[in-house]
Amino acid sequence: MRSIEEDRMELELKGKRALVTGSSSGIGAAIARLLSAEGAKVIIHGRDAAKTRAVAQKLIDAGAEAGFVTGELSREEDCAEVAKRAVEFFGGVDILVNNAGGMAAANRPDTTAESFNRPWLQTPWDDWRWTYEQNVGSSVRLIQALAPAMIERGWGRIINISSASATQTEADLADYQPAKAAITNMTTGLAKSLAGTGVTVNTVTPGTIATEGVRNGFVEWARQLGWETQDWSEIERRFTSEVIPQPTKHFGRPEDIARMVAFIASPQASYMTGSNYRVDGGQCRSIN
Repeated sequence: MRSIEEDRMELELKGKRALVTGSSSGIGAAIARLLSAEGAKVIIHGRDAAKTRAVAQKLIDAGAEAGFVTGELSREEDCAEVAKRAVEFFGGVDILVNNAGGMAAANRPDTTAESFNRPWLQTPWDDWRWTYEQNVGSSVRLIQALAPAMIERGWGRIINISSASATQTEADLADYQPAKAAITNMTTGLAKSLAGTGVTVNTVTPGTIATEGVRNGFVEWARQLGWETQDWSEIERRFTSEVIPQPTKHFGRPEDIARMVAFIASPQASYMTGSNYRVDGGQCRSIN
């Protein structure tokens, strides 16, 4: 693992207080790590207390100031408690990164590889409701809880993590794609609503990011396709050339998203608001 000093970008974030939701692993953990490398005080959030505490402890061991909170953000009462405890850690939140998300199928204990991506017409409304609560509801509630204090201080950053599937849809994923589209859309309206307050609001849209879970999924997909190789570099090359074509010919890494988030979160990005910043290796075929 690279050291904090090696990751530093000098973005004037020293002393800023950040809450990164869904940061006990994957993209969220990478965002939290880079913000802490830039000198921010970071609050890790997750649903699994042991995993969430472990990520925070790694940051503390590296010399950063960090804390952790747990909660199921699809529930209103948990959102309120997460916001309250986040403020208590360092006396406020200057940077809110709404990274927590996901889709209902991934959270059902009975989900199998075959039932994960249900056909659109067979996706029950309960799945839509859960996915909207997890992605849109959690973001809205945390914004409403934390933005007023940012406005009062005259400075703040709200960064919502969307998905390439918000603007480039595929068959099915019925509940997930519209939820991510709502994230991208609500960002622009909120940015206009907060005009002149010193609080900026932006979306970061990842393409396919090779987290540990995603890599495992692609290895299994390759097996189902009958590919004999189990070598990740070969699997990645074939998928980005043959199945999910993109100019970079490789998937993104969590650090790619973290760098964009850290810059938008910084004082250097004061002229950037209401925008959607794609970090997708050219995967999306649209202009924006």
